[in-house]
Amino acid sequence: MTVGIYEIRHVESGKRYIGSSIHVKKRFKAHKSMLRNGSHHSPHLQNAWDLYGKEAFQFSVLEECSKDAL
Repeated sequence: MTVGIYEIRHVESGKRYIGSSIHVKKRFKAHKSMLRNGSHHSPHLQNAWDLYGKEAFQFSVLEECSKDAL
């Protein structure tokens, strides 16, 4: 289980959505599910996903840390 800070980056523009989670892999799955279903809580990210498609985005962990440090 990875605890940490993550990003969802639009590769071409470099614009990023930053988040944190005690279970990053599960959080990535949740983001992808919401984006595929058109129900993401960030309208800006949802619009970009709808416009450019999933291939235009990269999901990555920026920093791993303990739950207490998160």
